[in-house]
Amino acid sequence: MYVSILIVSTPCLLIAKGVPLKEYDVVKLAEDVYGFVWKQSFQDPVEGNALFIINDRDVLVVDTGLLPSTARRMAAEVKKLTSKPVRYVVNTHWHDDHTNGNEVYRELWPGVEFISHHHTRVDLIEHTYNTRSKDVADIEASAARFERWATEGRNDEGSPLTERQRKYYGETAALYRATAPELRAIRDTPPDLLLTDQITLRRGARTIEIRWLGRGNTRGDVVVFLPQERIVATGDLLVHPVPFAYGSYYEEWIATLGRLDSLEAEILLPGHGSVQHDKTYLHSVQGLLRSLVAEVKAAVATGATLEETQRQVTLSGWKERLVGDDLVKQRWFEGSFLRPAVERAWRQANNEPDRTGGI
Repeated sequence: MYVSILIVSTPCLLIAKGVPLKEYDVVKLAEDVYGFVWKQSFQDPVEGNALFIINDRDVLVVDTGLLPSTARRMAAEVKKLTSKPVRYVVNTHWHDDHTNGNEVYRELWPGVEFISHHHTRVDLIEHTYNTRSKDVADIEASAARFERWATEGRNDEGSPLTERQRKYYGETAALYRATAPELRAIRDTPPDLLLTDQITLRRGARTIEIRWLGRGNTRGDVVVFLPQERIVATGDLLVHPVPFAYGSYYEEWIATLGRLDSLEAEILLPGHGSVQHDKTYLHSVQGLLRSLVAEVKAAVATGATLEETQRQVTLSGWKERLVGDDLVKQRWFEGSFLRPAVERAWRQANNEPDRTGGI
């Protein structure tokens, strides 16, 4: 299972039944093209954006969220916009915050087909479906531990907690308790229409291109490009305002973003975060990745250990440029990009085997 629910910033408020309630916007990007965009991209549990493309006779949806309950909120917005059935769902990559809602679309529209890169199907089964029971058990164990810390006012090492820390762990435990049962009950619904490089759909007058541009955030990232409307849904190849960098292919990612840049798109819907109306942020992410790769390789060339490299490569200039003095975003930069990226880039520079199973 992807770690989106395990990376906690500020837990959201819970409604009566315990299901996380988060705010979103449905943004019209072009005629009959809408982005479902979460207002707070760092609010837990982290969920991916979605795209709704309403065609002459049917609908294509890009990505389905982390929780089936929130996928139902997405589907309800589709039904507000049109009575046409959802015919296709594209999963941009295997992470569970973009795929766990698949079952909802199969339930509501039984004829739907799910599209992804062939690597995405393999990785989804191996790293989400096959590990779900253990991962949910780990979430429940964490909830119990955090509840104990909040109640006793100290952690397992006996260190006292501040009131702020006790509140944080209590809220985090409540969040985990609320989401674990829903995650455990998810029915596996993998993609069934697979691509290697590209699938082009003609839906009436509209052309929809589903493209694999190369490895990046995962090995199976695809984008959904509407050439006439000049819109592209990027999945987690682009996440605003801080990239996610778990299990990624940093040097190749730079080239993949170059291919994304070459698409004649004026509107970019990222996997998380706000809609981009130009490619300025895309170029910033390319620059960030170039700095990461260059600095890690320079450290490795001197024989630096992983720990030495982690101390040397801080990318502080990029952190300031991307998130400024926002403390929450700084923590996300460090936890979601810097730490996982420096370690994995160091291992890649040392030609170590990919211990993540090739994801």
